[in-house]
Amino acid sequence: MLTIDNPAGSVFAYNVNQEDAPWPVPVIVLPARLAAQLESAQQSGESLSIEMLTQYRREVTSHNVIASIDNGAARTVVVSTPVSSWFTSSCERGPGIATFLALARQVAHEKRSTNFVFVATVGHEIGHGGMEAFIHAKAPPPQRVKAWLHLGASLACNGWTYDAAGSEWRKRPEADPSLRVLLASESMQKRAMSTFQGIAAQTMFGDKSGLGELRDVRAAGYLNYVGMAGLHRFFHTPEDRPELTGPELLEPLAQAFSKMLDELTLD
Repeated sequence: MLTIDNPAGSVFAYNVNQEDAPWPVPVIVLPARLAAQLESAQQSGESLSIEMLTQYRREVTSHNVIASIDNGAARTVVVSTPVSSWFTSSCERGPGIATFLALARQVAHEKRSTNFVFVATVGHEIGHGGMEAFIHAKAPPPQRVKAWLHLGASLACNGWTYDAAGSEWRKRPEADPSLRVLLASESMQKRAMSTFQGIAAQTMFGDKSGLGELRDVRAAGYLNYVGMAGLHRFFHTPEDRPELTGPELLEPLAQAFSKMLDELTLD
């Protein structure tokens, strides 16, 4: 067992790379607040029992979800979001999936000047395996992609403020801009800054923008992309539940992505 601190003070799950060698024994990551209790049990020889409801499987098959709209155009706009996760991950994945579906509905019934590919990727926690497979076998080549929009993790999650008097964390009604990042390639930096002007976020452009699955997109030679990703207090813990997000947080963000999509495909 390992004890590693995290903002939620909870069980925390880590992603891995596909090349990582597996641990030779099972490892459980517990919150640092339990360190003293575990050390005391170790020193006294006290035995501990852990009960987990889980399955261990090898060679598991999973699938990306891919949808295409062919408008007979020369170039394509790709929209992507991860769908795999740890625990319930309501705020890590919910806002991205909701915006992904909204953008698909936006362009489904109106002929536009580009084609579309929507991809929901699996295997995010294992070296972005689903995105790697999509780029390798299913994605249109870079020269045929007008732009790539990526909806990453934790797009619309509540911020938190520590109440010293009550010794507790209180939810704020707005997202924490320090934990959300707007990402764009060099070619789309100005457009991203204009379209997302009212969205509180840090910015990472050009060489610094290869964050999350956009790392794979950039490495594969796609030159025009915009995305957003973030963290939140309960990221990768069982406490990531539906009450951490909501329409009042998601609506302005979804509208910004919708505007971006219109700008890319109605000109």
